[in-house]
Amino acid sequence: MISLKLISGEKSENCFSLLDSGTDSTLINSEFAEALGIDESKCKRIKVSGIENSESTGFLAQVKFRVEGFEEEFETEVVFVKNMVTSGLLGQKDIFESFNIRFEKKKNKFYLARD
Repeated sequence: MISLKLISGEKSENCFSLLDSGTDSTLINSEFAEALGIDESKCKRIKVSGIENSESTGFLAQVKFRVEGFEEEFETEVVFVKNMVTSGLLGQKDIFESFNIRFEKKKNKFYLARD
């Protein structure tokens, strides 16, 4: 799991998220949108597909985030989804395209680095 600091305006929340190379975008549990003061009624709705063709509806919002251990903040469009079983899933668009990631299964570790 990776610890993120989600930022919207003057509010911020810490969110533990999983790396998911099969996910295109960053998906965050909608409880965090509420804590950040994001008004769902003003956001664009989007359908989200999951494993075994499961489908739910989420909403898009611009936020900033910072990965624990790194100083740089990234601004991105996050998909907030209700009733996620995890706090967040970090996908290709924001994490895998911005960081070098190495998994070492035998050691049960992973590493993040920036160029």
